[in-house]
Amino acid sequence: MYPGFLEITLAVCLFFYIRNRKHLRAENHLESMVSRESSFLFNNLLLLAACFAVLWGTLFPLLSELFRGFKIAVGPPFFNRVLIPIGLGLIYLMAVGPLLAWRRTSLASFRKNLAVPEGVALAVAIAVAVVVRPWSDTSQIYSLMSFYLAALVITAAALEFYRGGRVLQGKLQSNLVGAMYHLARRNTRRYGGYIAHFGFVVVVIGLAGAAFNQDKEQEMGLHDRLKVGSYEFVGQKYTEDDNANYTSLSAILDVYKNGKFVCTLFPESRTFKVNEQRNTIPAVHTSLQEDIYVVYEGFNPDTDRPIIKAFVHPLVVWIWIGVAILVFGTGLALVPNAAQLRSPVPLTVRETAAAGLETAGVVK
Repeated sequence: MYPGFLEITLAVCLFFYIRNRKHLRAENHLESMVSRESSFLFNNLLLLAACFAVLWGTLFPLLSELFRGFKIAVGPPFFNRVLIPIGLGLIYLMAVGPLLAWRRTSLASFRKNLAVPEGVALAVAIAVAVVVRPWSDTSQIYSLMSFYLAALVITAAALEFYRGGRVLQGKLQSNLVGAMYHLARRNTRRYGGYIAHFGFVVVVIGLAGAAFNQDKEQEMGLHDRLKVGSYEFVGQKYTEDDNANYTSLSAILDVYKNGKFVCTLFPESRTFKVNEQRNTIPAVHTSLQEDIYVVYEGFNPDTDRPIIKAFVHPLVVWIWIGVAILVFGTGLALVPNAAQLRSPVPLTVRETAAAGLETAGVVK
């Protein structure tokens, strides 16, 4: 990095901040700590805390060398310990933010709006805690909290769709699904945002599964068995091949889950002749529940047995499903609102607000 780059950047930012600080003052004051404005404020504070944590972890080796004469490396455990709680806080704000009114929300109204999402989230957390046990380390506790918060966000967003759809259902004389479709098309920014929130927490669910990853490495001869969690891998055949470009070692493994056949996997290890570089080609089996990876680690010449390593990673595919939902919701939020809809039965101002529609978006 160019010497003094960070100092120059800091000096420039401070100069323009001091010069323009009058223009940065808020025109309105925060009226209540229980409001949608306050949720945005806390959201920004948490994001700033995350930025500071990343900056501190990045610069800490340089600072330790400057003041102590040697570098102290900061690894993934530091970032996990600091950033995961911040991320959980952001997810909670994502859930409660839409339930808060602008300017001021009474505690009674907030508790009423939160009652159903909170009940569903607690039920989901209890179900996950019962199915997956024991809970032995911090990462698994964080995972349980992630499932709880994800259920909170999904339920809160679903209720917003449901309530708005119920308002329009009778007015448009259509079914609930059709009313919810019109609702999203008439306020794409709001309801596209809810869909993006849903996609984000689906990604979080996929990431939460990492706390339960399992793997095992073992020498496996013909018909030997390797057990990882509820899966069992049985060695059926091992082959060697030699061609003009590389030599290869491959395995054929049958995979069983709780005694039932799942699939057959074909991991391979290649060694290229030009540079003697070794390349492993893992065998992968994907399902909605978990992904299985099997790697041919090599060959032990002393025992004349192949070395196989198997991984079981839960919920990985939900990361990609969540990304797709997130992209769709973001794209919907960028689409202009549809033309004004004509309601056979006029909407009142309260019904228009409950449906999340702009007043001008409904012709009465």
